[in-house]
Amino acid sequence: MENNLLFINQNKDIIQEFLAAMEGKEVPLEIDTADSGLDAALLLNKKLYKVVVTGLDLPTYDGTKIVEYLNQNYPETVCIVYTWRLELAHLKLLINERRVFRIFQRPMDYGQMYEAIVDGIVLHDKNEINALDRKDLERNLKTASLQAAGIKQALKGHSGEKNALVKLLWSLLGIYLGDIKSDMSDKEKRKLVRFEKKLMFEILNDKENSLNSLDELQEKIYGHFHRPEQRRIVKIEIENVPETVETDFYIKSHFVIWLLLTRFAMMSSEYEVQVTLILVNQRRFRVRVEGAFPEERWGHVHEDETARMITSVTQTVLECFSDRFTQSIGDERVVYYMEIQN
Repeated sequence: MENNLLFINQNKDIIQEFLAAMEGKEVPLEIDTADSGLDAALLLNKKLYKVVVTGLDLPTYDGTKIVEYLNQNYPETVCIVYTWRLELAHLKLLINERRVFRIFQRPMDYGQMYEAIVDGIVLHDKNEINALDRKDLERNLKTASLQAAGIKQALKGHSGEKNALVKLLWSLLGIYLGDIKSDMSDKEKRKLVRFEKKLMFEILNDKENSLNSLDELQEKIYGHFHRPEQRRIVKIEIENVPETVETDFYIKSHFVIWLLLTRFAMMSSEYEVQVTLILVNQRRFRVRVEGAFPEERWGHVHEDETARMITSVTQTVLECFSDRFTQSIGDERVVYYMEIQN
């Protein structure tokens, strides 16, 4: 991908000033320009940009709307704001609710902006590589999860063979640790593999087969994750319980709840979780898990690349087990909703 740059400003003289300042620079830039939010939106729909530099006061769509659109649809694109007037409300919005890489106030030295643009290109390329690494890991883990589920079904009633298989997969994940090709440190790799070992062991674990009632399911979840004295609160509500429930319901519902609560416990020493199980019929049920955390905890933890990758892996596995999967994520509260068929 070329070093595509979009410069947006309602003042055409400033656009020409910027183009002149960027001529002959060491890093070649493919520059497009727009003097309104509408023109910018049309360009953004046609072409991918590594960096977008935008003013705030624009005709049709203002700069904050442009940044919001990029954050939601092209998160790898780096956003820089360049404006005459920067009010406190704008500054709080850009810092707290929009991902903005740099903010410049006119007048300024275009040399500083060029350096920020180059830094932005480097950041974009790094994020793009990380995203590809993450997708490869997610794809591999999703495949492994499906294979593990098939193996588990085939090994029902053969506990000796299953125990041997668990040990084998455990050791293979240790070898896999040294083969991960990414910029992660050894410590980050070990953290990721510990999570994947825990996940693989739970998928293949014999113990969950002993669940035969909703009371046992609740008892097991509470036993692992409910610690009121440590401000780790879990509440489980169950709605529309039919007279008979298939055993697979206990297994699948326990697994998806266990997976999310394990992730919550890894990222926060305190949480309050509301789990709602809704049994539509004997073969279909819904799971809603809402987690609340200390102020800005979720956002702070996910500044770390490994944490983002583990959360992404968690979500991928949940999608694999669900017929329908949605999520809503904020800095202090997350909601996951799944529909699952036995």
